[in-house]
Amino acid sequence: MKRTLAVLLTVAALTAPLAGCSKSKPVTGTVVSKDTDHECKTKRKGTKKTRTCHTEYELNVRTKGGDEKEVDVSSSAYALCTEGAAYPKCSTR
Repeated sequence: MKRTLAVLLTVAALTAPLAGCSKSKPVTGTVVSKDTDHECKTKRKGTKKTRTCHTEYELNVRTKGGDEKEVDVSSSAYALCTEGAAYPKCSTR
């Protein structure tokens, strides 16, 4: 019984911080700039090293309220949306 209670409390403690990680409302507005981040990680397993890289595509969108929001998008949406385009309409052509 004590063990079950301890497991339940541990699970609750570990999942509580995730409760605030829900996705916020979708951003709508005008694309003001575009940015890419190329990230690489090296993993070591014994004497063997493996390196993996990926590119993150981001659009900076100005909302009707004047705030700028950074939005992670796919490579195709990044290619379709130019500066001055309406987001998210430009990403669904």
